[in-house]
Amino acid sequence: MTDMRASVLVVGLVGLLACGSGGKPAEVAVDTTRPWAKPGDVVDSILPMPELLRRFRVGLTQPTELEGGAASRDALAARFIGAIATQDTVALRGMLLSRAEFAWLMFPDHRYAEPPYELDPGIFWLQLTAENSKGVERVLQRYGGQPLALERLTCDADTLQMLRGPTKLWGPCRVRYRTADSTLTRQLFGSMIERNGRVKLVSYNNEF
Repeated sequence: MTDMRASVLVVGLVGLLACGSGGKPAEVAVDTTRPWAKPGDVVDSILPMPELLRRFRVGLTQPTELEGGAASRDALAARFIGAIATQDTVALRGMLLSRAEFAWLMFPDHRYAEPPYELDPGIFWLQLTAENSKGVERVLQRYGGQPLALERLTCDADTLQMLRGPTKLWGPCRVRYRTADSTLTRQLFGSMIERNGRVKLVSYNNEF
């Protein structure tokens, strides 16, 4: 019964994530240690970056800071563990970086917005959201509805992606947690984004 309920919740959350991406997720191979690194990263676009970014932002409301999430990385990891255990798909969705936050608070200061990459932000966003849908599905299928408790979070500081500004990225992250019968250390999600005292998840990419 628990497995059936988890499957139904997974379908609903995947639908929410797909809607947030603005389209059907693309199937993209991902480096599990650097989910932002993709084959053929150097892109020769016929459109300048300001125009690519303008098009990506159409229909979005500009945020000034991250909304929701948590006040620290440890607190966010604890919220994530709790949401998986209770199958709270609304909470899981609220922890994730939004398209608007990506468009204004992350991408403009990201390495991929600069030469020689100048990656279309729409392509980058599709890569991230494709892994989010699959990643959260795997974790919910494995642990949804089961007792879970966070013991420790360890994240590497990512000094490569963000070139300037107050936004910081952390990852990969390893989570030590307790289940009903064991204590494990796994990568349950991808990277975290931190800005002015708020932290959210960038990716649900994991090792499952």
